[in-house]
Amino acid sequence: MAMHTQRFFSYLSAFTFCMLLLVCGDNLLVMFVGWEGEHNCLKWCNIENNLFLYSQLPIISKTIDEDINDFNNNFNNNVTKGSPSAGRGFAPLKIGPHNIDVISIIIGSTLGDTHLEKRSNGIGTRLKFVQSNKNVEYLMWYHKFFSDRGYCNPNTPKLMRRIRKKGEITFEYNINSYTYASFNWIHEMFYTFDEEQKRYIKILPKNLEEFLTPQALAVWFMDDGSKLRESARIATNNFTKEEIETLCLILERKYNIKASVQSSGKSKGHILYIYKNSMENFSKIVKPFMLPSLYYKLGNY
Repeated sequence: MAMHTQRFFSYLSAFTFCMLLLVCGDNLLVMFVGWEGEHNCLKWCNIENNLFLYSQLPIISKTIDEDINDFNNNFNNNVTKGSPSAGRGFAPLKIGPHNIDVISIIIGSTLGDTHLEKRSNGIGTRLKFVQSNKNVEYLMWYHKFFSDRGYCNPNTPKLMRRIRKKGEITFEYNINSYTYASFNWIHEMFYTFDEEQKRYIKILPKNLEEFLTPQALAVWFMDDGSKLRESARIATNNFTKEEIETLCLILERKYNIKASVQSSGKSKGHILYIYKNSMENFSKIVKPFMLPSLYYKLGNY
């Protein structure tokens, strides 16, 4: 049922033509024709694939016609608000596109504390981000970034109390994004399914070097980094020693940042240690993307 290649490229060519009309039109009539044509080309291009995805859902509470109307409404809202998807809806309709800032922040925060959760029977993925009340300013910045772009509920996250093992009480904030089918490729990068544990395990993406932008590096450091005397470290306890060694190689190869693996203690995994002689260079790369209130993590650099 997937869309035929020939038909797809026909729609794509028509979309390109309508986009040129919209951009180059010298009067309102031509611009209107380009706008409406672009709108319909996107709709035609996606509805066939969306109907196929809907057929995989065990329960559909709305008719196909209503789903298509939702798609049109989402598209119009996206153009108005400049976001990939405004409000809630089925995962197949949340198709992006996602700009480089969004991708960078997702990549950087997923290296840290963000968790990518598969939902809607595997059709879509959402971001789950939890921070303690000690790092509230960073969390609020994270929430504002995504809520302003229509990725999550705009309501301010509320402080929640959580009782952990041995009765320990902690306070934390929780942010969940809407579910996007176009986040699935990031989930596939970061997770593998463990048959023994019957759950997804976070891994280091094999193509991380391609997506580790300065902004992603800065978000990762804001999330899990800290000052260590005249150097810095990043908590990487959820990765294996071999994966952290790969991270060190990526940092040196891509940004000329020298780092090594250090033990966090018995049964506590390992951390990534950034050498003192690389701190000036590291600071120049990440500081433009960091919150001023978190500059202290860079020490005097």
